[in-house]
Amino acid sequence: MFSRLNTLVSGLFHAVSGLVVLVLILHVAFFNWQLMTPRDVGGTFMGGGMETPMYLMSWGVALLGLVIAVLLRLPGAIGGWIGSGLVPLGIGTWWQLNYPDNDTGNAIYSISEHEIGSFMIIGVILLSSGLYAREKLKNREPDPEQMPVQFIAAVLLAAFFIGVPLAKYKQASLPHCAFNKSGEQLTVCIGDKRVIID
Repeated sequence: MFSRLNTLVSGLFHAVSGLVVLVLILHVAFFNWQLMTPRDVGGTFMGGGMETPMYLMSWGVALLGLVIAVLLRLPGAIGGWIGSGLVPLGIGTWWQLNYPDNDTGNAIYSISEHEIGSFMIIGVILLSSGLYAREKLKNREPDPEQMPVQFIAAVLLAAFFIGVPLAKYKQASLPHCAFNKSGEQLTVCIGDKRVIID
């Protein structure tokens, strides 16, 4: 009976840990793509760079989640760390090969090829440190006494990195030129049409 229960708990722990690592890799991939995709931002407000700090911060939070998973030695965390290095290398290679042509010279892109190269260097650092950590930790046996703490941490990481994006997704975006009932402007206005938000 206890053996079956332990097997069930261990299987659940590995499943939750695998889900956490997968979600963290998806976060890293999403924010790397957003940061490394060259977009024509000529003529946009502040050069179209208003979202960049948010993406950088979110990317850093996702990497912090991976660091926590590695420090807690969650199953698959080292693989996730290695994957977090492969992602910018793959995306960076794609955009280095497919960087948009600027024949007219009028386009201003959100990221230069040099800046994409900087992200790729970060990817090399993450990849090499992950491979080094895997080599150092490969012969260490997991400590069964640590599993309850690891399981709780894995559940908390999953709740945060799944719950926050879902909550953000469920928030309805405000229409253009929105005002609240007291007359405060909530979004950027282009044109004369106003929308009053309760």
